[in-house]
Parts: sequence; structure tokens; C-alpha cells
Amino acid sequence: MTPDEQARAHDANFAETYRIASGLIPGGWSEEVAGVPVAVTGLPVATFNAAWPAADTSPTALGAVLERLRDSGLPFVVHVPAGAHALGAAAAGGGLAVEARLPCFAIEPGPMPDPPAELRIERVTDGTLQAFRRTTESGFGMPAPIVEHFYPPSMLHDERLRAFLGWMDGRPVATAFSSRTGDVVGIYSIATVPEARRRGIGAAMTWHLPRDADPGWRLGVLQASEMGRPLYERMGFRLVREFDEYTSPANG
Repeated sequence: MTPDEQARAHDANFAETYRIASGLIPGGWSEEVAGVPVAVTGLPVATFNAAWPAADTSPTALGAVLERLRDSGLPFVVHVPAGAHALGAAAAGGGLAVEARLPCFAIEPGPMPDPPAELRIERVTDGTLQAFRRTTESGFGMPAPIVEHFYPPSMLHDERLRAFLGWMDGRPVATAFSSRTGDVVGIYSIATVPEARRRGIGAAMTWHLPRDADPGWRLGVLQASEMGRPLYERMGFRLVREFDEYTSPANG
């Protein structure tokens, strides 16, 4: 795939993953507004209510998107492709402010190292969902109500989604979550509890998702946090997209 194809595949998986999630979460919804994907989960956190305009989306179309998101009464984020200056100006003119730049990465099939021998990775079931939630809370430092809302039991029974829990010494220490859109594997929710970090667990959980998707995956994609970016670069992921995160005021 060309770099442009990889970027577009990343963007499609990112938006589709949130669209799928919003359809499974109670109170969530998604739609296209003036050709722009919009997904709202109902959580009072901007990250979980979002829009993905293309670089050539018109300011008029973006205005319709902002109006629809404001109707939700929730804080939200608009992922503006870096370098789309007219679109960024329109977002700023609509009262949004850039809070961060989000780097997005992709990788094609290749050799994948084995996980540490002491790490056991299992797919999450109804019986281990609560352990997955608690580990996610610890790994990301997120409040329990947010995690419980975003990961309802229905997430475990959608064929496009898979959640995994990493165990070490008889206790859960890491999470991973994949979203399959065609031959693209979206890599999400890679988290390791603080006391188990710097042992190769995050990398092992990341590799597990494309390995689990074999055969037939063509591209793995993810968005990186500041903490995670060096790890993914060492693993061979390549930067394919950056978004300027235009975020609404706290009151939405």
C-alpha cells in the first residue's frame, strides 16, 4: 500500500471503530453529517465524541458538523488532518481550540516476536470483562464509570471487535482491543498497569492483535499517546497521519 492509501485506511478504521462502538454503547449514536463521519458515545469526555473531516471538507460542511455535535450537549473533538489550514481556521472560528497533535501509525505484515514466556494472553469473555475493565482503569488512569460505559458486554459479541487481557503471575496486567475493518486491523486500548511496565508487555499485547487477525490482514493501524509513540516507532510502525485535535469548551 502507498503511504496515502495507508493514511486513508487508518482514517477509515479510526472512524468506523467509533461508529461501531457508539452503536453498542447505550445512548450512543453515529451518522454522517455533510459527508463527515460523526460518532457520540454519550460520555462526558471529548475524546469519546468525535468527527473525522477530510482535508478537503468545506468550512460550511464543518459548520454543520459542529452544530450537530453541540446538539449532543457533550464535549467533543474534531480530528483535523494536520496541514488542512482552512479547515483548522474554520474549527477555531467555531470556538474550538487545538489541545494536541495526534500521531497515527501503520505497519504491514512481517516478522513478529514471541511474547515473554511468563505472559499469558487470553480473549476477554463475559467472565473476565470486569478484570479487563479494572486493568484498563489502572493502565490508563481512567475513572471506573467511563471504562464501564465504553466497554459494555455487547462489545464482546460483535464479530468485528476483540478484547484481550494479559496475565502474569496469576493476575491481569495488560489490555488490548482490536477492530477489524476489511483487511485492516485497528489496534486500541494497549495499556499496562504501572507496576508491570518496562517488561515488554505493551509490545507483546500490540503484536498479539495482528497475530490474532491472521490470515488475511494487510495493515495494522493505531493512534499513539506521547508515552506510547517511542515504543511503536521501535516496533517498526511508520507515521502515516497526524491530526490536530480541535476540542470544544468543557461545556460542549
